[in-house]
Amino acid sequence: MSSQQGEQPFLVRFYDSNIQAKDMKSRTLATITSWNDGQLEYHHDYIQLLFPLPEGSPFNLSAPVIDRATFTAFRSRNDLQQNLRSALNRMLNFYGFDFSQNLNHNPGSDPSPPGYKVVKAPNFDQASRNWVRKFNHNHLRITRILRSLRVLGLEREAEWFFEALKGVYEGGRISEKSMMFWTRAVERPLFLAPEDEGDEGEGADFLYEFEESREEIESNGEFKGGEEAVEAAKEGTGPAVEDEMKAETVSKEEA
Repeated sequence: MSSQQGEQPFLVRFYDSNIQAKDMKSRTLATITSWNDGQLEYHHDYIQLLFPLPEGSPFNLSAPVIDRATFTAFRSRNDLQQNLRSALNRMLNFYGFDFSQNLNHNPGSDPSPPGYKVVKAPNFDQASRNWVRKFNHNHLRITRILRSLRVLGLEREAEWFFEALKGVYEGGRISEKSMMFWTRAVERPLFLAPEDEGDEGEGADFLYEFEESREEIESNGEFKGGEEAVEAAKEGTGPAVEDEMKAETVSKEEA
């Protein structure tokens, strides 16, 4: 490994196709996304690799977190975002969803143009049996996915997924508590984790700075996405999206 690669955060190296860093269990991104649905359901610690958070987990101290350097890298590199979309696509299929159009096209073009959305896939009826119920550990995973996507720059993809989830919730088989956490994950400022009560949290400094820059740009009528504010976010870290519902046999490794 070159010294330049070694200086990059683990999450960047893990998502970089040219490096393909391995976790402590010698798993790469490609390894995990090639798993079948049974493996994705059975294993619990991979979700923190695919969809990291800026908060650490008290139940898994080795779980990687999004720091300032990781935040900046994902929001400025199309290749990292494209690989994150691929990871999302695998999990969408696991839950019985799909993108309405193929996102794996020229990474130099706009990867998420208006009109795209997440829709039910042909396997939805079968896949949904695994998680469409009042209490299920996959609800906690979904909260994590939504928040991670937004923090790492795929805010539109998070919104599309959330819209699809709302349609499932309206069917009456998802709890209000799960929907509350999904809504928080999508609608709150990035420095507030879904489990934070009220409007004050202990978020990472770079997320506070980013939201301040976003507000300033929006007030000037210039904001078009996340990348304009990256320069205002170049230092910091943060704490946890553990807990959405503790009534089921949730693996603590997932939180």
